[in-house]
Amino acid sequence: MSEQLTYLIQSLDHNEYSYEPEVVSNHSIDWRKNFKGNASIVIFPKSVEKLVNVIKKCNEKKISVIPQGGNTSLVGGSVPLENSKKFQAIINFKKLNKIINFDPNSFSIQIESGCVLEDIQNFLSKKNFCFPLSIGSRGNCQIGGNIASHAGGTNVIKYGTLRSNILGLEAVMADGSFFSSMKNVRKDNTGYDLKQLLIGSEGTLGLITAANIRVFPKPLETRVVFGTFSNIEDLLNFYSKIRVNYHDLLTSFELINSEAMELVIEKNNKKRILKKSNFYCLIELSNFTYNVDFFGQIEDFFFKSIKNTEDFIFSKSYEENKQLWDYRELIPIAETKVEFCINHDISIPLDKIGSFIRKTEKEVSLIDECFRIINFGHIGDNNLHYNIFSADKKKNKKLKQKQSTLNKIIFENVNDHGGTFSAEHGVGQLRIEELKRYKTSFEVEQMRKIKKIFDPKNILNPKKLF
Repeated sequence: MSEQLTYLIQSLDHNEYSYEPEVVSNHSIDWRKNFKGNASIVIFPKSVEKLVNVIKKCNEKKISVIPQGGNTSLVGGSVPLENSKKFQAIINFKKLNKIINFDPNSFSIQIESGCVLEDIQNFLSKKNFCFPLSIGSRGNCQIGGNIASHAGGTNVIKYGTLRSNILGLEAVMADGSFFSSMKNVRKDNTGYDLKQLLIGSEGTLGLITAANIRVFPKPLETRVVFGTFSNIEDLLNFYSKIRVNYHDLLTSFELINSEAMELVIEKNNKKRILKKSNFYCLIELSNFTYNVDFFGQIEDFFFKSIKNTEDFIFSKSYEENKQLWDYRELIPIAETKVEFCINHDISIPLDKIGSFIRKTEKEVSLIDECFRIINFGHIGDNNLHYNIFSADKKKNKKLKQKQSTLNKIIFENVNDHGGTFSAEHGVGQLRIEELKRYKTSFEVEQMRKIKKIFDPKNILNPKKLF
């Protein structure tokens, strides 16, 4: 055992760490197996006090600290670096998983960072409340990682971003000092709001250990509507009508293009329940008041308002809601069954989405007609998952060779249309060059200065973001 390992584990119980090669290796690779690093140890602290002690030692010895929750990052943000010459220690938060306090009167919940998102949702559901965040990886991801990466999800249209719902945070800083701002108040106009710097910082400024987050009343009933459109403009116009008519009752509005739908049907053995079309929308409407004919009113509105559509399905039960949502949530799973796929998580202003799609699809097809785009995402918050694969497996080699060119097409068009290269997945290791290219030099320089202030020895998640 090395001197550094011995020093790190001095104050830890045997079940709070592992340097077994298999355990470390399993925590050193992302779930899509795109990023793999070479850490020396995984630490599972059971208390903040233990974590503080470990971070102080890491800072003293200049040991790289890799914060890790459920390891569901799509940009390599939660795994160590490959071929790093530095000693790397993964800090996994799964044992810091307590629900500290639930306050129904204040509509808030205080939770440790290792709490799994789905466990939080289930806890609140039993008390007739709901959590403002829902994402496909909810069964594995942890709330600390969600906050550090500023996860988005399907309900931003209703509840706002995660950032807007965080009332307080606690975190261990690079030197082992403890930051605590867990006040259960909505207004606090007392200088710089330091917790906002930690949200979305991807573990580069501090290790989030707990949060105080707003919660909301659970809907009395929810209905899902699944429909088709031949073109994106008609779908977007319909979105505007739904938004105006239902406003706060609209909890999700998801886009799925034909390639995404065909992939789900093929790779996941799903039945075709709608006529084949160019675009599909999945709409979730929630009733928060005792409206006895909520479902009937939805049907009436749709039958009076639907134009330029080919097919619609209305759910009539909670089970049918889940069945329809499967067609959206199984897309990432279906993508993993494709031999090679180039992924993009982008944000485009609504009035520019149609122009972006047409221009980008044309430019991609000019490189090779077999290159297809899987386009799905959250229309309500401008977020598209815009991924490229080859319909002809024999051209996967060409697709890999053209990855840099295709990325440039996507990101240049995103930038030209006033969008951003990362909507909700973050930067991590994957999008460092894009950050340098599309952020202004002023922004990048200020971020570097902030990093230097918070982490002068650069031990926290090094070579992520920058």
